[in-house]
Amino acid sequence: MKLAFLVGYKGDGFAGSQFQPNKRTVEGEFVAAGVGLGLFADAKEAHFRIAGRTDKGVSARRQVASITTDYPEKAVDALNFWLPDDIWCLGSAEVEPDFYPRYAVTSRTYRYYFPYPADIAAMNEAAEKFVGVHNFTRFAKMEEGRDPNRTVTSASVFAGADGCPVFEVAAKSFLWNMVRGMAGALASIGAGVAEPAIIEELLSETGHRVHPAPPEALIFWDAECGILFQPMRQARETTRMLGRASTAARAQAQVAEALMDESPTEMWRRRLVREYPDIRKG
Repeated sequence: MKLAFLVGYKGDGFAGSQFQPNKRTVEGEFVAAGVGLGLFADAKEAHFRIAGRTDKGVSARRQVASITTDYPEKAVDALNFWLPDDIWCLGSAEVEPDFYPRYAVTSRTYRYYFPYPADIAAMNEAAEKFVGVHNFTRFAKMEEGRDPNRTVTSASVFAGADGCPVFEVAAKSFLWNMVRGMAGALASIGAGVAEPAIIEELLSETGHRVHPAPPEALIFWDAECGILFQPMRQARETTRMLGRASTAARAQAQVAEALMDESPTEMWRRRLVREYPDIRKG
């Protein structure tokens, strides 16, 4: 039987979502948990598939994955207690044998969290220019033979809980590093390094690729595939791990900033000036 899962994971402990030899990945840990639980014998038998590839350090909130097993009830009841603390399943659903998450998902949403206050109005003005069908060659790491055109259905920048900018973008599919490239350009605009109008130029003219923003602030936020997922029991260790990680990250950020001799926001802006020389305003 094939099962689909609504999966979350904290990306800083993984080399990416897809299996890589001798590296810790979401797929590798998911399959290992299933083997340990007796859901299948090995990766070949598991037929693990995922809706969207994520790079090293990128997290996910509502990612869609699927496996094949002869023990669906055991998977639903116990998988969360065999997975490591930094991967969890929010829900499950029985799906057709030909279900493939990559093609079943009709819309993918990402969020990028910027570290410091910036000009949100300018960033949002720029983000809106991404909406529609465009050639995103300059924002992505292009693979040979891939179509550079993508249809972005929504894109906006708003203030997060801490007042810092959050970029949210949705499309049916994205190119490799595309969202991070978009976020990098938006960061330069929010810091006053570039103007919002630069987005139109980047989408229409050839030139150097935009430097991608760091991966650790990116979340695969949601995936739409028309499936009603049934909630699964959650392991308390995951919530505790996220709580500890949140506390530690806030404390470490305050300590690092207290040790600086200048404003961290200004240091961030100077880094953007160095990283985006091709798009900064004159």
